[in-house]
Amino acid sequence: MKVRGDISGLDEYGGQVEQYYISRLAEAGEAAIAEAVTKGKYQNITGNLRSSIGYVIGYDGKVIREGGFHKVQGRGENYQRVTFTTRNGKKVDFWAKGKFGDGSEGSRKGLELARSVIAKTKGYSFVIVAGMEYASYVNSKGYDVMDSAKLELKKIVG
Repeated sequence: MKVRGDISGLDEYGGQVEQYYISRLAEAGEAAIAEAVTKGKYQNITGNLRSSIGYVIGYDGKVIREGGFHKVQGRGENYQRVTFTTRNGKKVDFWAKGKFGDGSEGSRKGLELARSVIAKTKGYSFVIVAGMEYASYVNSKGYDVMDSAKLELKKIVG
């Protein structure tokens, strides 16, 4: 069957649909990470876990848009174990109060993780992460790290 008519503007319309789709995904991502950041009731000592939460939207392995990964100031006493041996051979082992984190490590690690996942995908992709390696451990202790984010995404996207 032959079709006759003016199809000029069809590419432009396709581009508009694509931008709408990406914008809706970004809105869903922003809502989900806001939910995760506000509902997470873990201690947030260094700020890294909360700062590692964000999303990336990609197409064929290339980043189109990213959001979240905002640096969050830690709040709490960050104790670190210090062990060393003196010149006299005496072993010393104690806990020292460390400085509060500014979340920069979490922000960096979360973004790196999400980008690395997107780089391996084909077609449109949406990735939301809590990028610190201990996120699943904190979640397994009953704290909401990404649970509320997943629920929010289901409400928005379906």
